[in-house]
Amino acid sequence: MTEQELAASRPSNFLCAPVARDMARVESILRRESAHPNPFVQSLVEHTTRFQGKRLRPALLLTSARILGEGPQDLHFGLAAVIEMLHTATLSHDDVLDESQLRRNLPTLNQMWGNEVPVLFGDYLFAKAYALCARLHHREANLVFAQAVQDICVGELSQIAGRFNFDLTEGQYLELIRLKTAVLFSTACRLGGIESGAEPKHIEALAGYGERIGMAFQIVDDCLDITGDERLMGKSLGTDLAKGKLTLPLLRLLPAIGHRELEALLHSPDVAGRRKDVLRLAREHDVLASSLARAREFVEEAKESLAAFSPSPYIDSLVALADFVVAREV
Repeated sequence: MTEQELAASRPSNFLCAPVARDMARVESILRRESAHPNPFVQSLVEHTTRFQGKRLRPALLLTSARILGEGPQDLHFGLAAVIEMLHTATLSHDDVLDESQLRRNLPTLNQMWGNEVPVLFGDYLFAKAYALCARLHHREANLVFAQAVQDICVGELSQIAGRFNFDLTEGQYLELIRLKTAVLFSTACRLGGIESGAEPKHIEALAGYGERIGMAFQIVDDCLDITGDERLMGKSLGTDLAKGKLTLPLLRLLPAIGHRELEALLHSPDVAGRRKDVLRLAREHDVLASSLARAREFVEEAKESLAAFSPSPYIDSLVALADFVVAREV
């Protein structure tokens, strides 16, 4: 599948379609809740709105609410906005951590204003998300949301601590990406089950689905950091290599070339040459294919967890999303 074909089949087309009206309401809440009368803050809100991606997480929450109950309640619309504000806040901070210059083919906040602005703006969005969640007056939802934020922070801290750690195990890597990425997917599904009246086992089944597609999503992203084209993907690539992050492709390359060669590659001042050499070695030793195969295993596990539910357009959209996650292979 080409990048153009992928763009035409973005998850927003097949995941959001069954909940399109619901998503329109979430967009309205996001605009209202993110806005601020301060002109500079509002300009940041408007700039990051142009980063709008696939809205996977709020769509997952609303789809889960449809599957597990009689449809989204006011609570779910608010929580969908909370989840998306949290996601946007993490992106603002991620761009600082990774020194990214592009997102959606637009300059990142740190590229335009330095690091102070995106750090504080991310904090602003965190505060907005917490404020909205508090106004929903639902103790369980607040606890689930707070746990997700904690897990994400621990995941990011673990990744920083693991930079250039050539003793990192594959199991440790998987736990790291579960925390920093997959937790938000599973949390979205879990929040969709609040006040649904669904059996706990069904809520856990959907949360398990979310976690597994989140794992696959991050593994594919880690592969694309090596193989992707910035012009087509619209964001800075090669940042994992620059920061010494031992992602799955690198962990599987390590036994083949040894610590010294990989360390020398990651410390190379030739940014373009470094990425080119890693890509060549990754293909020579077939570690990209094996890493993507692991992502496909997670996708199949995700789809298996949907067997607990009766067929519906909402289940179909989740199956299509799972397939899309690994169709991003380049």
